[in-house]
Amino acid sequence: MVEITAESILQCRVNSLTSPPPVVDPGGGAAFDPATVSNAILSNANLTITRSNTSTGGVASTAYKNSGKYYFEVTIGASHATTDFIGIKDATVSYGDITNGSAGNYAGYWPVHGSTVTSGTGFGGLGSASAGDIISVAVDLVNYAVWMRRNGGNWNGTSTADPATNNGGGGAISGSLAPVIGFSTLGSPTAGDNFTANFGATAFAYAVPFGFTAGWPP
Repeated sequence: MVEITAESILQCRVNSLTSPPPVVDPGGGAAFDPATVSNAILSNANLTITRSNTSTGGVASTAYKNSGKYYFEVTIGASHATTDFIGIKDATVSYGDITNGSAGNYAGYWPVHGSTVTSGTGFGGLGSASAGDIISVAVDLVNYAVWMRRNGGNWNGTSTADPATNNGGGGAISGSLAPVIGFSTLGSPTAGDNFTANFGATAFAYAVPFGFTAGWPP
């Protein structure tokens, strides 16, 4: 017989507030669009992008969103160019824009450089990433802000940032945006560098912020 107490009820309430929401229906998350691939190849149900040469390139999703709050993760297989990019952008922004730090409607992270950037301006620092690191991305298209973290660390590199409370968000973003990976020519670009996105088809490695959709729906 299970005894129901005030303490157990309170704990259930705490768990409901701190546990990640369910993932998006298996296989139901977005994927990258083969039509957007440049100097790279897609695999793994269009979730893994692999660099095929050392030119500027990348891939984007066409699941553009202009409202809601979403969470996804990207695992780094290998990245050597200084400003390879993980993040979001609108349809007008090029792979050259996000890897060169040009002005534009985008926000994301340069894993080797270690900075989070928007329209060429930094809004935090996660430190340099390595192969196997997992980058969490929380995108708020209600308040138009972005939070990122590496291996479950501090959001946007500070202990006070929290997407669940809309605190410490970065990214001067607006309009409709979609996930993107960019390959840079700066530093030591290397064919074979690769990234794998999880838009909700499988369980996430880290907790989804309260109030955010677990994944990026198609």
